[in-house]
Amino acid sequence: MVRLAGLAAQTTLILLALYNAVTSLWGWPDRAPARRVEARRRLRVVVPAHDEAGVIANVLGDLEATEYPTSLLSTWVLADRCRDDTAGVARAHGVSVVERREGPAGKGPALSWYLQARPLDADETLVIFDADNRVPADVLGRIADELEAGHPVVQCYLDATESRGSLISEASAMSYWAGNRMIQLARSNLGWSADLGGTGMAITSQALRDAGGFSDTLTEDQDLGIRLLLAGHRVEWLHDVRIEDEKPRSLSVAMRQRARWMAGKRATRRRHLASLLKSPNPARIDMAIRLIQPGRSFMALLSGLLAVLALVTSPRWLLPWPVWAGVTAIQVLAPIPFLARDGVEPRRIARYPLLALLAALWLPIRVVSARVGGWYHTPHRGTTPSDDESGPAP
Repeated sequence: MVRLAGLAAQTTLILLALYNAVTSLWGWPDRAPARRVEARRRLRVVVPAHDEAGVIANVLGDLEATEYPTSLLSTWVLADRCRDDTAGVARAHGVSVVERREGPAGKGPALSWYLQARPLDADETLVIFDADNRVPADVLGRIADELEAGHPVVQCYLDATESRGSLISEASAMSYWAGNRMIQLARSNLGWSADLGGTGMAITSQALRDAGGFSDTLTEDQDLGIRLLLAGHRVEWLHDVRIEDEKPRSLSVAMRQRARWMAGKRATRRRHLASLLKSPNPARIDMAIRLIQPGRSFMALLSGLLAVLALVTSPRWLLPWPVWAGVTAIQVLAPIPFLARDGVEPRRIARYPLLALLAALWLPIRVVSARVGGWYHTPHRGTTPSDDESGPAP
């Protein structure tokens, strides 16, 4: 019985690794962007912000410099239970400000509260950026072009700024850069659904209504992305529209952030897995697989440990070490050409082994996530374009 259970678990791990490797191949070709058209889409940009007075001026300055017609654009800052002068800084930039002074913590509840009081018009599209983001001047025009091309939900590339700040932030950057092409772009090229990232995303009013709006979960973006998929709206990935997104530098902040993500993923899995599996739709099956499997870096680390264990001890329940060595090599080596494909400098790729840090943290974060009882707001210190100059080429 032990041997059968062990073989079943090992087979599952191998199949997941192979599935990830095969689907990632669709991330190799670039995606053709929608053709540029005359702007006619009404966009409502909302920046949810909790105690972000120190950083929000950057993204608001970027939005002021966007090329999108002001007659079609409204910009709002949702100052959520702030104890600092986030609202005052926002008003100084001339944007509309609404303050939520009480209520449950989290981006989902804040956006639900905001949209209940100020619902989108039928011809409006909601665009969300975080307060720590930096955005390019053409971001809104590019989003509008994709909407005109028939994509009601779009997600921009989330670049990892501050990647040279610490080992943790560098490992996180490497993970994002590889995943953006191997997971997100691959899904778009397959005609499936990419993940919503919580920022740098746009959703038409009709799609948002079809999905039932924002939820109060710890990962409101993941939950909304799945409900959109179940409602027939896939997330289109804009690989060449880069949003700079600040990542944690410290171990404690990174662990708390990822523990919230992991707890939210479990709740989302309990809520939606059965619905995803009811249909043979490949995009839904793919989403279910991504909800079930652990982190990819952890899977690679686990495969490597099994290879060593099989080589040293050769227990009856364990597959031969060459099998695990091969599976480990596939998972460890596959991201390297994809990083090079996106223009990551060779000296940065040489630090690729830093991903082992995230793999080693998976189990401790899993333990911490079991005790997560509410929203954790990730603190931001602010970035400038010169903070990091060696990520993927645009």
